[in-house]
Amino acid sequence: MKYTINIGLRDNNYSKTVELINNARQGGYFEEYHIRELNVVYNGVPEPTIVLTLETKADIVSMTELVKRWCTQMNQICIAIQLKDNDNNTFGALIYEPNFKGEQSSFNSKYFLK
Repeated sequence: MKYTINIGLRDNNYSKTVELINNARQGGYFEEYHIRELNVVYNGVPEPTIVLTLETKADIVSMTELVKRWCTQMNQICIAIQLKDNDNNTFGALIYEPNFKGEQSSFNSKYFLK
């Protein structure tokens, strides 16, 4: 499956983020990936964002658990993901940090960076 993942950098460090992505690659989640860094505004606040694209044979459960760990390790409330399956069906979700107790929003593709 092909994934696109949006990771905010306002409360996060670019180098640490790349290190965690590389650790996941070395852990066998995926082989190749591509990163773009964009400067966006969310709720009126500037937030540089990494747009990570990758292909993986890992199942959705494994990838969801990886992104939950990233939320904790990267100090993120949530990370937006979008996946495209082998039939080109596209699905999006917001993956929340496991201990987050606030109101959870639904994925909205108009805010998603591709």
